[in-house]
Amino acid sequence: MTDSGIAAGEHLASGADGVQAALSPLGRLAHVPVSEHVGVFEQVLAGLEAVLASVEDAGGPQTGAGGNEESDR
Repeated sequence: MTDSGIAAGEHLASGADGVQAALSPLGRLAHVPVSEHVGVFEQVLAGLEAVLASVEDAGGPQTGAGGNEESDR
Protein backbone atom coordinates (compact mmCIF):
# COMPACT_ATOMS: atom_id res chain seq x y z
CA MET A 1 0.00 0.00 0.00
CA THR A 2 1.17 3.52 -0.74
CA ASP A 3 0.65 6.56 1.49
CA SER A 4 -2.55 7.28 -0.41
CA GLY A 5 -4.01 3.91 0.59
CA ILE A 6 -3.80 2.65 -2.98
CA ALA A 7 -2.08 -0.67 -3.51
CA ALA A 8 1.12 -0.54 -5.52
CA GLY A 9 0.38 -1.17 -9.18
CA GLU A 10 -3.35 -0.53 -8.72
CA HIS A 11 -4.82 1.75 -11.37
CA LEU A 12 -5.71 5.11 -9.89
CA ALA A 13 -9.04 6.35 -11.17
CA SER A 14 -9.12 9.95 -12.21
CA GLY A 15 -11.89 12.48 -12.18
CA ALA A 16 -14.96 12.07 -10.01
CA ASP A 17 -14.39 8.37 -9.33
CA GLY A 18 -10.84 9.07 -8.16
CA VAL A 19 -12.00 11.85 -5.87
CA GLN A 20 -14.70 9.62 -4.38
CA ALA A 21 -12.15 6.88 -3.77
CA ALA A 22 -9.74 9.35 -2.18
CA LEU A 23 -12.47 10.63 0.14
CA SER A 24 -13.69 7.16 1.15
CA PRO A 25 -11.41 6.89 4.22
CA LEU A 26 -13.43 9.72 5.78
CA GLY A 27 -16.15 7.13 6.39
CA ARG A 28 -13.88 5.52 9.01
CA LEU A 29 -13.69 8.63 11.19
CA ALA A 30 -16.68 7.65 13.31
CA HIS A 31 -15.07 4.28 14.02
CA VAL A 32 -11.55 5.33 14.98
CA PRO A 33 -10.30 7.23 18.01
CA VAL A 34 -9.86 10.99 17.60
CA SER A 35 -6.13 10.46 18.04
CA GLU A 36 -6.13 8.60 14.69
CA HIS A 37 -8.10 11.24 12.75
CA VAL A 38 -4.99 13.09 11.60
CA GLY A 39 -3.72 9.91 9.95
CA VAL A 40 -7.03 9.50 8.11
CA PHE A 41 -6.90 13.14 6.96
CA GLU A 42 -3.33 12.66 5.75
CA GLN A 43 -4.41 9.56 3.80
CA VAL A 44 -7.25 11.52 2.18
CA LEU A 45 -4.91 14.38 1.30
CA ALA A 46 -2.40 11.99 -0.27
CA GLY A 47 -5.17 10.36 -2.28
CA LEU A 48 -6.49 13.70 -3.53
CA GLU A 49 -2.97 14.79 -4.47
CA ALA A 50 -2.51 11.54 -6.41
CA VAL A 51 -5.76 12.10 -8.30
CA LEU A 52 -4.75 15.66 -9.13
CA ALA A 53 -1.34 14.49 -10.34
CA SER A 54 -2.92 11.79 -12.52
CA VAL A 55 -5.24 14.34 -14.12
CA GLU A 56 -2.34 16.72 -14.74
CA ASP A 57 -0.20 13.88 -16.15
CA ALA A 58 -3.02 12.89 -18.49
CA GLY A 59 -3.01 16.38 -20.00
CA GLY A 60 -6.18 17.50 -18.30
CA PRO A 61 -7.45 21.02 -18.70
CA GLN A 62 -4.88 23.67 -17.84
CA THR A 63 -7.23 26.59 -17.35
CA GLY A 64 -6.99 29.32 -14.75
CA ALA A 65 -9.35 29.85 -11.86
CA GLY A 66 -11.96 31.38 -14.15
CA GLY A 67 -12.08 28.26 -16.27
CA ASN A 68 -11.50 30.14 -19.51
CA GLU A 69 -7.90 30.07 -20.63
CA GLU A 70 -8.22 32.98 -23.07
CA SER A 71 -9.83 35.35 -20.57
CA ASP A 72 -7.24 34.52 -17.90
CA ARG A 73 -4.43 36.09 -19.94
